[in-house]
Amino acid sequence: MNILITGCGSGLGKSLNEEGKKRGCGVFSHYRSSKPNGSLIGDITDSDFPSLLFQHCESNQIDVFINNAAIYCGGSILEITDAQILDTINTNLTSQILMLKRVYEFFARKGSGLIININSLAGINASANESVYCASKWALRGFSKSLQLEAINSGVEFMDIYSGAIQTRMTENRKNYKSLMLPCEVASQIYDLIPRGRHCVNEIILRKRNESGDSA
Repeated sequence: MNILITGCGSGLGKSLNEEGKKRGCGVFSHYRSSKPNGSLIGDITDSDFPSLLFQHCESNQIDVFINNAAIYCGGSILEITDAQILDTINTNLTSQILMLKRVYEFFARKGSGLIININSLAGINASANESVYCASKWALRGFSKSLQLEAINSGVEFMDIYSGAIQTRMTENRKNYKSLMLPCEVASQIYDLIPRGRHCVNEIILRKRNESGDSA
């Protein structure tokens, strides 16, 4: 099984990369800047990135695409700059729609494939001081769910992961950082969900037991 993962430089992406290799998968990693040979390199917001992604899927015969790369935007709407709003929507939504369009096209052509979107509890629950981040994640959820309906009988499956807060750079300034989920644990659970047969979980919430779970 060949897996392509975006955003492998740190956090959950790095753990997904390591877990896939541990399980004997063919792991193909994306980084924003230069990394080992064979990696997919580039900013997902660049205009030529979707085409590079399609070529990478084709040349490596990818079976599973884990859409992980994203940025966090927090704070009052009165404090967030217009530039931050545009950057968040472009990174977390527009660029991901363009990427998923290319990956879906590749999978539909070969008649099989699994797309895993790493979303957030912010894609389900509203949260004060996360309005822009929530907007980007709710919209990604809507796009993925709509595309699932388009993909019926195509052989392409979708899985949306709504995760609570994880110990990453996004959350390192939180007072409860040490109590958050470990990225290695979340990565392991995600791999456990990848189907080996005909049935696929199409969405799941991952959070610590007995906690409401913060987003991001």
